[in-house]
Amino acid sequence: MNELNRKLQRIYAAIEDSGLYINLNHDIRFREQREVPLNLNETESIVLAEESYNSPLLLALLTSVLRNGTMILYGSPGSGKTTSAEFVGAFVHGALLEETFGDGEGDFKVMEAIHEATIHGHHELTEEKMIGRPHLGKLMRDGEEEIIPRKFMLSPFRMVDEVNRLTPGRTNNLLEMMDRGFSVYGDSKIYAAEGATFLTANFRDVASSDLTPPFLDRIDVGVFAPTLNPYFLEMAQGGEDRKLTGNEETYVAHLRDEIGVEITAADFEAIRESIAAVELEPGALYILYNFISELNGCTLASPDIERKNKGFAWFVKPPILCSQVDDGGAAGGGHLGGCHYHNTENICFKTENEVSVRAGKTIERYAKALAWYRGRDKAGLEEVEAVVPYVLWFKLIPTDRAWSERPEFMNDRIALVKDLFATSRNHYLKSRRMIKTLDGVLELYEHAVRGEAVDAGLILEALESLKSYDSPAKYPIATMLRQVYREIAREKRR
Repeated sequence: MNELNRKLQRIYAAIEDSGLYINLNHDIRFREQREVPLNLNETESIVLAEESYNSPLLLALLTSVLRNGTMILYGSPGSGKTTSAEFVGAFVHGALLEETFGDGEGDFKVMEAIHEATIHGHHELTEEKMIGRPHLGKLMRDGEEEIIPRKFMLSPFRMVDEVNRLTPGRTNNLLEMMDRGFSVYGDSKIYAAEGATFLTANFRDVASSDLTPPFLDRIDVGVFAPTLNPYFLEMAQGGEDRKLTGNEETYVAHLRDEIGVEITAADFEAIRESIAAVELEPGALYILYNFISELNGCTLASPDIERKNKGFAWFVKPPILCSQVDDGGAAGGGHLGGCHYHNTENICFKTENEVSVRAGKTIERYAKALAWYRGRDKAGLEEVEAVVPYVLWFKLIPTDRAWSERPEFMNDRIALVKDLFATSRNHYLKSRRMIKTLDGVLELYEHAVRGEAVDAGLILEALESLKSYDSPAKYPIATMLRQVYREIAREKRR
């Protein structure tokens, strides 16, 4: 463990212990010790763990230190989504905000700077109030067109409050900024300052709309701000009602001075270098790859192995596509031969869409960040398993089969993704002897790259072994093995 992750841990403890973060539920757990039943038939229980974290607070801190991290907080009105994110911004980005907007007089107001760099979503919001505005004086005096960027674009900590109240045109401005780091106003490209972007969204009502899949795919992680536990009410926001007792700015400044933690621009770069240096354990990667392959796979998407995935299921998607095979292979009744992947061991039929490349890289990045935060040199299965649900729950579109046995999954999509990952992991571990051939094949490929002799017949044996792996995950494995075979043949020709 180094000084930098200790800094972040001190910020976590200060925010949680002071009650500034209203949601105090610990739903990311490691080293679970005991499961205590809460009803007589033991279908409900609470888990006690040696190490546990509040997911919105922990993921907000990791998002803040990653380069251009993005996070969305869903919840009911008044659940503390906006206020909680503002507190994280004040503690993590306070020094950078003062460096960006301060006048050097020493009376900088960090909460005021955050409020000025916040967009409040509504249908009438214009580009001028969001991205930038013309310099009217220069335009009228000199005839020159110059765009003055809004503080939202200049700030190292940005917020969009109630993002699902924006029109599609304005969310497209955000999509471009989050994806490429700039927005276009007229003929001018306005670059956004490097920094974290936080978005909040109330549950859908008459004034809001659904966010599009391309927009959601640009967001790294998503969390819920749950309904208030009344037993935490006296702890909320430091146990004070500051509408009665005082100034929010003064209280935050007092706490920042009390813990004495400032994260500088150099610290941010050092943190990112440290996170990049964290290795992902091969065993965890194989389980992650298998999960993505199983979830993305769709044997009816195409007759070609390379296109047997949901990315090619353009016109008919699961579960309608899956129902075409419930005929026992009767001629003229659907897909001849049937689809035996439509069963309880596989997960492909439980979502309409697939995990994108962007989401896959996000899982790896946050797993490494979580391992760094915990003071580890390597990220293992427990870090991967902890972050997967928060990266994917708001991006995946479940089918009705996803909750046919567990109605709770209709609402708790985080729990649904946890269950999907656990099912895939268990299926992988059962079939590990077949999948483990990949370890040897990749090792042989490394030998081939170094110019060492390799028996390509071993790759053919590995391909043959896939017939025993009863999962759509075999399709990308087979494609990869074929590429390895091709590379080895190319090396031999040289």
